[in-house]
Amino acid sequence: MNVAPDLINAARNGDRKAQYLLYKQCFPVLMSVCTRYRCGEQDAVSALNLAYLKIIQNLDKYSSEVVFEAWIRRIQINVLIDEFRKNKKWVSQVSSAEDMSIPSIQKWTDVQLNEADLQLEASYLERLLNRLPPVTCQVFNLFALEGFSHSEIGKMLGISDGTSKWHVNSARAQLKAWLAEVKI
Repeated sequence: MNVAPDLINAARNGDRKAQYLLYKQCFPVLMSVCTRYRCGEQDAVSALNLAYLKIIQNLDKYSSEVVFEAWIRRIQINVLIDEFRKNKKWVSQVSSAEDMSIPSIQKWTDVQLNEADLQLEASYLERLLNRLPPVTCQVFNLFALEGFSHSEIGKMLGISDGTSKWHVNSARAQLKAWLAEVKI
């Protein structure tokens, strides 16, 4: 993602058109983060919009020494964590398991994967992640995809390091079991 410094400065100064153009440029990056943590598209867009509001409100704090994409990703993750904390007492530990059938594909060693196959696999893996219980999914994403340590996750979510490790191990075991069910 390459955002022109002039666009950032114009958005910082309250230019609505620049803010809209910045939103359009940030949307794919922020949405990719949101879809890892929110099951429905509407929930993901809602979280994205909250983060974008924070981005606009804090543009004066942005330093060009930091990569803009990394800065907005960090804000998005923080907003998702804040929303999780705020709604923690309402988050259910049980998720409904829907039928996750995937079309039969030849063995990966026998064929070269094309872009469509890779998209199918990514989509399938994303659906598997969304089947995990919400807290387990959140912890697994923070650990495996975002690279946070168990102690950092514990501090962010208000859980112990051991609980964080348990959620990651639980997610791995469940994902492994679901992937083993797929006949390739």
